[in-house]
Amino acid sequence: MSTLPESQQHEPCSDAYAAEDARAAISALAVSDEQADDAVDDAELFAPLTEAEVQNCVFSTWYPQFAKVTFKSEVIRPLDRQFTDYLVADGVFVPGERKMEYHDELESFGSSSDGEWSDNEEEGEAVQLDLEPTSAEITRRIAKLGGSVFPRMAWSAPTDAAWASTTGTLKCTEAADIYWLLKSSDKIIHDLAADRYPLPAPVRTEPELVLRQWANLHPSMVFRGFVRDHKLIGVSQVDVQHHAFLHESSSEIYQQLTDFFDAHVAKFPSASFCFDAYIARSVNRVLVMDFEPWSHVVDSCLFEWSELVNAQEPLGLRLFPEGVNPIGHFTAKYSTNRFPVEMTADAYHGSIATLIEKMQTESKSQD
Repeated sequence: MSTLPESQQHEPCSDAYAAEDARAAISALAVSDEQADDAVDDAELFAPLTEAEVQNCVFSTWYPQFAKVTFKSEVIRPLDRQFTDYLVADGVFVPGERKMEYHDELESFGSSSDGEWSDNEEEGEAVQLDLEPTSAEITRRIAKLGGSVFPRMAWSAPTDAAWASTTGTLKCTEAADIYWLLKSSDKIIHDLAADRYPLPAPVRTEPELVLRQWANLHPSMVFRGFVRDHKLIGVSQVDVQHHAFLHESSSEIYQQLTDFFDAHVAKFPSASFCFDAYIARSVNRVLVMDFEPWSHVVDSCLFEWSELVNAQEPLGLRLFPEGVNPIGHFTAKYSTNRFPVEMTADAYHGSIATLIEKMQTESKSQD
């Protein structure tokens, strides 16, 4: 339980309150074009981010402080220059365990005018890569973590590249698996460019490769907390599906997360930020997964950013309501025991908007 005085204890969350507010938040996305034009841009709700706020969310910055309440991880830093050159080079390819050479103008299949690859070195600069040292280090770290990991960089995981994996997840057992995911991910390119978050200039930080111990996690047990001025303003389910058992246990879940915030997460150095947490029900334990700055580019899940910014009192726990199925047409991409779920809500607002647009089009055609 929380160590706060009784007067400062967090109020239990109401199932009805959570369901109605979630339903209202989803309905709000169906505003007309005219209303949308008049809406306040989320970016206008926020003060400019500082470099310190962004640096606080670099994995190697927060991991030492929270190592006992998160998944075991290995940070590889500094990275070999040839490895970072490989990541930003055009094209998606996985090098072998020896030096390789390629021409950087041949990143697009069929780019030659005659439909054949050109071997004229004058048409492009030959790039030679030797990733053996990096591969050896990755192999050593994977072994330390039990043989299976998922990769990420300073701020981001390549969740947008899970489709390229043979398993549909980010599970990796060897260096080649990691290379393939990182090279297939736009998020990793932004991470390396240090432009993941809006700042006047890119953050000056050293790139890092993080290997996190693999675990089969249930997406329904991942929650995002929103902290404003050191206070937990709201908590949202991240998975975009209705789970009846969450509603049945909502008060207990909310208390677990607020207790965890009071005992551990409140020590995070930024005044305002977002964090993802996982509840391992089998061992009745909460683990922190990641931190992000207080910024409009972060997914607000089942809340509107305007709610979170303007709330005078804690908004409680918001769960996906019954009877709303905006992604019923999706595949089982986020089904049970698939990881990661750091960004499972990335497609949430986009998918709802697409579904609403489709429904509006069908309605007009029927008229």
